[in-house]
Amino acid sequence: MKTNIALGLVMLSVLLAPVLRRTGLDPHSMPNGSPVLAESQQTSESALGALRTSHQGQPVQAVLLADIEAESDPDRRSEAIERVVESVCPADLAAMLDWLARDASLGAAELSQRLVRRWAESDARAAAAWASQLPEGDARRAALGQVAIAWANTDLPAAAEWVLALPGGESKQAATLDLGYEAARTEPVAALELANTLPPAPERDDLLVYAVSQWSGTDAATAAPWAVKVPDPSLQQRLVAAVAVASAEQDGAGAATLAASALEAGDEQDRAVVSVVQRWAQNSPQAAASWVSEFPDSPSRNAAVQNLLAVWVAQDAEAAGNWLRELPAGPLHDFGMSAYNQALADRGRSSPVVAPAAGM
Repeated sequence: MKTNIALGLVMLSVLLAPVLRRTGLDPHSMPNGSPVLAESQQTSESALGALRTSHQGQPVQAVLLADIEAESDPDRRSEAIERVVESVCPADLAAMLDWLARDASLGAAELSQRLVRRWAESDARAAAAWASQLPEGDARRAALGQVAIAWANTDLPAAAEWVLALPGGESKQAATLDLGYEAARTEPVAALELANTLPPAPERDDLLVYAVSQWSGTDAATAAPWAVKVPDPSLQQRLVAAVAVASAEQDGAGAATLAASALEAGDEQDRAVVSVVQRWAQNSPQAAASWVSEFPDSPSRNAAVQNLLAVWVAQDAEAAGNWLRELPAGPLHDFGMSAYNQALADRGRSSPVVAPAAGM
C-alpha cells in the first residue's frame, strides 16, 4: 500500500511541476512543508488526499482544472486532460470524481468523463456503482454512458444486464442507447435486442437502423427478412432501405431487388435506389446500369444514372460511353449523355475519352 502511495505521489509531482511553476508554487513542497516523497507522513492518506491542498489552501485539482481550461486549442486541451487522467492512481479515482462532481465547469465535466471511462475499462462494476449513485441529470447520464461504452468492449452480456437493471428514466434510456451503438459495431443482433427494450422514439429508431445496417454488412440474408417483418410501416421502410444500402457492395443484385420489391414508391425508395446504384457500381457498373435502364422515367432514375456515371466514368469512361451508345433514343439516353459529360468535366477532361458515335 505504501509503495502504491509513493508511486502515485511521484506521478502527480511530475505532472504538477510545470503547472505549479507557472502559478508560482514550489513543486518540491506540499502541505505542512513536507517533501512529496516523505512517505512517513502520508501513510494514512491516499496520494490525492495528501496533495489536496497545494498552496494557500488552493486545491491541486483546481490548479489542474485551471491548466486545462487555459488551453483553447482542442488538441492541446485533450492532451492536458489525458495527462491528468494518466496521473491519477486507481485508488484515487472515486475521490477525484467526487470532487469534480461539485464543479460545474466544462473542464470538470470533460475530465470526469475521461476518468470514468478509464475506471470502467479496468473495473466496470466499481465505476458503474459510482455512476449509479449520482442524481438524475447531465452528469449522471454522461457517467453512465461512459461506463456502458467501456463495459461493452470487455463484457457485453454483463453490461447489458447492468443497464437493463437501472431504474427507469432518461439516464437509463441514454445508457441503453450508448451501449447499443457500441455493441452494434461487433454484435449488431445484441444491439437490436437492446433497442427493442426502449420505448418508441426517434432515438430508438435511429439505433435500430444503425444496428440493422451493421448486421446487413455481414449477413443481409438474415437481416432482410427480419426488417421486412417489423410491424411499424414507417420504421419497416427505413430498416429495409438500410439493409439494401448496406448490402449493395457485397450483393448489388440482391440489394437492388430488395429496394425495388420491398420499398414503396416514394422518397425512401428513391434514396435507397440512388445509394444502392452508387455502391453497386463500385464493383459491377455494367450490371448496375442494366438494372437502372429498366426503371421508369422518373427523378429517381435520373439521380441513379447520375451517380452511376460519376462512379463508372472515374473507373472506365470508355465502357460507360459504350453503354450510352447502345441506349435507344429517349429520355434515358439524353439524361445519360448529360450526366456522362458532367462526369468527364468533373475529372478535368476537356473531351470524352471515347466520343459517342454521331447521332447518339
